[in-house]
Amino acid sequence: MPQRYFFNLVGPARAIEDPTGVEADTPDQAEAEARAVIAEMRASGDLPLLGPGWQLEIRDGAGRLVRSIPLG
Repeated sequence: MPQRYFFNLVGPARAIEDPTGVEADTPDQAEAEARAVIAEMRASGDLPLLGPGWQLEIRDGAGRLVRSIPLG
C-alpha cells in the first residue's frame, strides 16, 4: 500500500520543507524518485550548488527520517 514521503532540503543553518510529498510503495522507491528529482533539478539549473552540509531528507508521513542523501 503506498504511503506519502516528503523530501526536505536540510542545511547547516536552515531547512526547506516539502509540503506536498510523493506517494511510493517502499522507501527504496521513494529514494529512487528523490534521486531522479535531484538529477532533473541539477540538469535544469533549479538546484544550485548548496555547499557542504546540505542533504535531502526523506521522511514518512509520521515525520520519521527514512533516508538521507548528501548533496554537498
